[in-house]
Amino acid sequence: MKKIAKQRLKGVYFYSVIVWLVYMFVTDQVGTYKTEYNGLGFSIPTIGDFLPDTILVALFLGLFYIFVVLPLMASIQWFFLRVANVQKASWREILEVFMKQNYVRYFLASLLITIFTFLWSLLFIVPGIIKSFSYSQAFRLMCDNPDLTPLDAINLSRKLMDGRKTDLFMLQLSFIVWFIIPLVLLIAAVITENILLTRATDIVFFVVLIFVGPYFHTTNAVFYVEEIRERSEPLKL
Repeated sequence: MKKIAKQRLKGVYFYSVIVWLVYMFVTDQVGTYKTEYNGLGFSIPTIGDFLPDTILVALFLGLFYIFVVLPLMASIQWFFLRVANVQKASWREILEVFMKQNYVRYFLASLLITIFTFLWSLLFIVPGIIKSFSYSQAFRLMCDNPDLTPLDAINLSRKLMDGRKTDLFMLQLSFIVWFIIPLVLLIAAVITENILLTRATDIVFFVVLIFVGPYFHTTNAVFYVEEIRERSEPLKL
């Protein structure tokens, strides 16, 4: 699937990198791309980094995350699904989630997935991770089936991912090799407490994340196309 993803990205890779970079900047309000230990670590600059640290700003960012970032989780999957489908992908795909006929559906779906995953995580982190893989195809199923309700999409994703969660987990885990160098640099920075090495880690991690991100998301979209869409029975809506 990774080989297919590479083929699909030919001709649109650098355009995908730009879209992915903008997406990271807009959506990372909770430190998703941040690792820190004892004051040392690496992170991706976000909108919040350029705003004052006040209660009002924190409230604004919280509302921004709920009403903007959550739906955008669907739009980035749309974009890379089009890449996987060998269709012309445009940055406008990112904005289509905010169209009147789409917003409520995808907002509710993203909110429900977040709530369900959080509740499962309260039992222990492992159930939460497992359920995140169960719900992982909901947005793509909704894209392919406009009449599918958010809850139906979540339940259908859970059903279709039975027996496939491990395959997707191993596929995603294979990308960890790209982060060996930044992780080694981080460990060295922590041990030596070297500020310059920490900054070097920031840069290397940032570059790796930017250029691997489109490859990772396209591979996930190819997994959906090959394992979910092509090998599943037609939906009876």
